[in-house]
Amino acid sequence: MVNDAYAPELLRSLFLYDPVTGRLHHKASRCRVTAGSYADSTRRADGYRQVALRLDGKQYQLKAHRVAWILAHGAIPHGMQIDHINGTRDDNRLCNLRLVTQRENDQNRRKARGYSWNKGCSKWEAYIRVGGVLRHLGLFTSEAAARAVYLKAKARYHPSTPDDLLQAA
Repeated sequence: MVNDAYAPELLRSLFLYDPVTGRLHHKASRCRVTAGSYADSTRRADGYRQVALRLDGKQYQLKAHRVAWILAHGAIPHGMQIDHINGTRDDNRLCNLRLVTQRENDQNRRKARGYSWNKGCSKWEAYIRVGGVLRHLGLFTSEAAARAVYLKAKARYHPSTPDDLLQAA
């Protein structure tokens, strides 16, 4: 089971974590693995680093940022996720990781959201989701105006969003 693979005791017995560089290393030599070698050298197509682990005859691919957090802080509470503050998925330095809810994590995307072209009235429309309710922020003649209103609302309603993401969104 994947949850067993994220057990803090098991991970501490297999890996060492350098919080300054964000890299994971193998703690001991076994099979074709040398003690001290990088354990997180594989990068997934989505940009996350991963760690391979064999447990009870099954192979698991664990996300390195989750392993790093567990090694530094212990188990990840149910319903919580690990977020990369700067949005760089392979930057697993401890200063770049934080514990967030699913909702907080969803609000930190760099992808433009919160405004779009409304064909019906030929204007830019801004909107934001707050507490599960979609709030209409207005219609605008320029994309920049719609974006500005959305970013202002995002700063107000989603204060956990890092400032650099508000500027880049």
